[in-house]
Amino acid sequence: MTEKEYFQLLMEETGCKRSEAELALSLSNNNFEKAIKAIGFILKFITTFKIKVLFPQKNIYGLIHIAINMKMSEIVRFSITFSRNPAIYEITTNMDWFSYEKAIFSARLNSGAMEIYTKEIEENLKVYIQKVLKEIINISSEEIFSIIKNFFYPSEVSIEIKNEELSLTQFKKLPDYNLNQNSISSPYYNLGFIKLDVKILEDNNGKFVKKIAEGDTVLSIITDERDLTHYIAHLIGGIEDGNSCPLPAIVKKVTYKNNDFKIYLNYAPSIVGLAKIKGNIKIKVLESKHQFWWKKILPW
Repeated sequence: MTEKEYFQLLMEETGCKRSEAELALSLSNNNFEKAIKAIGFILKFITTFKIKVLFPQKNIYGLIHIAINMKMSEIVRFSITFSRNPAIYEITTNMDWFSYEKAIFSARLNSGAMEIYTKEIEENLKVYIQKVLKEIINISSEEIFSIIKNFFYPSEVSIEIKNEELSLTQFKKLPDYNLNQNSISSPYYNLGFIKLDVKILEDNNGKFVKKIAEGDTVLSIITDERDLTHYIAHLIGGIEDGNSCPLPAIVKKVTYKNNDFKIYLNYAPSIVGLAKIKGNIKIKVLESKHQFWWKKILPW
């Protein structure tokens, strides 16, 4: 491959300019794979805007997240929610972009969420912002502020914005989290926490619910029908060919009153399933945490 072809291929793979391709190749001693990685770290052309909006006269609170490719002036991620619940306005814009986006998804599942209003605004706002982005030279927090204010005019709206600049590598790699995965009793307004309604599969040859222990692995299906649940289920593997499919999950906590049991399942950090079931039902257990070592090698 000629030098020209190397530059062309690198530019096509990363969307960089020729001067940037030359820099990346020189830093990587003309190693193409290392040059691609270098481009990912060098170029900070993804900017995320974490936005809070308040309509004081209507008592409507909103969260918006926009990730923009600054070189192309294109929206690469967009999420939004509106709610009557003032607690969502307490969400800080100082968190990383992924946590903020997750908070938006969670808020759309909580009480007070304005599902119909959010859907009506979502696509129109995205199209409006994308159109204006193509017409302005310098995309900044001030410009985004003006765009959103003009979109909602003449309604009175209070807007708070914080932006975060990322390299391509930083954007594609999710932030690291130091999460206490054993904790599932979160404050109601910890909007980074998502709880889904689920069903644990029954099995006549399985284990009685009243004997289920923390750490057991069971087979479940996500039954939650709220807005965005289908999207979240797809992310964690609970959707196959458009249909719900059985999903293994670890039991994190079991509570009961009389013969009514609540079983909390862990799917991913901050994503928990809640199943309600009678104690005399037998359910499918894939693995028991407290199984004796000799049963694992001598199952009979």
